[in-house]
Amino acid sequence: MTEEIPYLQSVSIGIWVRAGSRFETPDQNGICHFIEHMLFKGTPRRTAYAIAKEIDSVGGVLNAFTSKELTAFYCRVMAENLEMAVDLLADIFVNSSFPEDEIEREKQVICQEIHQIEDSPEDLVQEVLEMEFWQDDPLGKPILGSIPNILRLDRETIGSFKASAYGPEETVVCAAGKVNHWHFSDLMARFMGDLAPGARNHFSSVPRIGNSAHVVKRDIEQEHLCVASPGPSAVEDRRHAGYILNAILGGGMSSRLFQEIREKNGLAYSVYSFLSSLSDTGMFGIYAGFDSARTEELLAILKRQMERLPSTMTPEEIETAKNQIKGNLILAMESTEARMNRLAKSEYYSGRFVGLDETIAALERVTASDLSALAEEVVAPDHLTVVALGPVDEQRNLFESFLS
Repeated sequence: MTEEIPYLQSVSIGIWVRAGSRFETPDQNGICHFIEHMLFKGTPRRTAYAIAKEIDSVGGVLNAFTSKELTAFYCRVMAENLEMAVDLLADIFVNSSFPEDEIEREKQVICQEIHQIEDSPEDLVQEVLEMEFWQDDPLGKPILGSIPNILRLDRETIGSFKASAYGPEETVVCAAGKVNHWHFSDLMARFMGDLAPGARNHFSSVPRIGNSAHVVKRDIEQEHLCVASPGPSAVEDRRHAGYILNAILGGGMSSRLFQEIREKNGLAYSVYSFLSSLSDTGMFGIYAGFDSARTEELLAILKRQMERLPSTMTPEEIETAKNQIKGNLILAMESTEARMNRLAKSEYYSGRFVGLDETIAALERVTASDLSALAEEVVAPDHLTVVALGPVDEQRNLFESFLS
């Protein structure tokens, strides 16, 4: 898939795979993220240093990420370096050799990455939230995996998983920028045409979503709180109402949570809401980091804002949120990387290209009653999962009044 923007001088290229932590068994948890790292560690034609030097020598960017359902390898270069970039990206994707010494070194790197999350309360509380929210489903497992799992990985296991899960059946290649579709297709056929068949990746079922309050005691200065409820998936029409609801509640500086909790009451430096949508399910959540001495005050405001949300959204507030989202979408289209991401996600979640005009039209169709109906669902007490991390009394149910 390509999107040609002839007046630009750069092109972003991505190889996307429908593989991520959701497709891992418990003993495999973390392997997709490990493979993402290892693809940069050498092929028969290039060492790890040669890969880094080649992209640096043209001022390009080469990177990757792993999520719960997708893994992406991408680069951005000047259009004149397109062939080099396709050769490099295809080589690491198809021909990575997984050197034993690099595997052992990367185990230590990823263990440090796991420790880094454990040292970041905001990241850690959200990881615990996912574990409690998704319960025993693979969605609740950390993308990075656990240290025991990482240390057990060996070359045979890594190679076998990669050969099975990273085949053409689950792979989308896309580019956006100064690129001709047919030229790009010819390059991909030359450098990736012999990609060996793999297997279709499947997850077992729609996960069971929890409803609980959970406390994690940590000797730190602040308390970190997350509240979550089921949200719309990435393919539901309701997702557009979810975007607007998120913007109204906690998606920006003018949002209700930011204004009430930070600006008017000075209770938190960081407070926001978020919507994480997957192929068949989603999570609507809230995060705040605050002084534990003011927990009750913050919870009271948060509860009040959630209770008021379904019935108090004004036409002006809804219009502002729609304009905020449209502005963000249009500004993102000035980035070739954002356009490339949009191509891939459209294909994975919709099976076709979803243009900007179509998305904006869907946002405009959302009514106040649509928003109220979704808000009633996401603030319902019997749908909530609450996690607090920090100097919290483990014997005290901080959330009894909040969940009642």
